[in-house]
Amino acid sequence: MISRIPFNEVQQGLYQLLSRGQTVPVYDSIPDGSEEMPYIWLGEFHGAPAEGNKTVVMHQVSQQLHIWSDQKGKLEVNGIMNDIVTLLTKYQLSLDGFRQVGGVTVSLYQTTGELYENGDKAYHGVIQVEYLVEQTD
Repeated sequence: MISRIPFNEVQQGLYQLLSRGQTVPVYDSIPDGSEEMPYIWLGEFHGAPAEGNKTVVMHQVSQQLHIWSDQKGKLEVNGIMNDIVTLLTKYQLSLDGFRQVGGVTVSLYQTTGELYENGDKAYHGVIQVEYLVEQTD
């Protein structure tokens, strides 16, 4: 039976891995527009019970990662996205009270251009990753 959800632990694990594994700043709070680009924002979460019985509790968790760049062209944002995917597929998340089961699934990656009313421009990359995690306590 599920006694808690793993959102905070997964987000903390992602934050630690991304902060230690590359040089682009990582934010878990909603950006207010004053952040210097490029940066990574840990965005939307989705989760659901994956399996459960008296001894095993599993969760399927997906997290969106938003990458912002104000460089001309998509080279920077795409390069950051590639670095993120490399880190997430090479290393397991460190989770308190949970453990990652198997590897990460990268279920979405996209890049779009944004044009703001004031004339500013930015590229916005999105990566969606999915994890199966087991509750260990």
